[in-house]
Amino acid sequence: MGKGTVIVYGGGDGDRKKLKPLCGKLDLRLRWVLPEEVHQPVGAFAGAVKFRETAEPGELPGMMLVFANVTDRQLESFLSGMKTARVGAGSLKAVLTETNSRWTGPELYRELSRERAELEPEICSPGKTDSDA
Repeated sequence: MGKGTVIVYGGGDGDRKKLKPLCGKLDLRLRWVLPEEVHQPVGAFAGAVKFRETAEPGELPGMMLVFANVTDRQLESFLSGMKTARVGAGSLKAVLTETNSRWTGPELYRELSRERAELEPEICSPGKTDSDA
């Protein structure tokens, strides 16, 4: 397993200033995805798959973080550190898998958004069951 990497889509300079020291503290590599790289396979930024020769520039509607080769402890500490630093609230987050490593940033963003939309009713209405409808 290679060095743990946090792959970041979107966000701004303020986010970068807060995430960089957090990654350094946890011995994680920070890889900010440039607009011209958005349509590359997500896993390419962690060395899991190859970069494509051509890819269109683009951007995502919001911030997304993908964690590659991170330990459970690093992930928990990073997420806690994000909350303390008040960075990335509401951002989509995923762990790199064999399947999503081949997806582009927009493909992964759409999937995570769909999953979040499915979970939101459950999160907003704890204890509600299908029989309550």
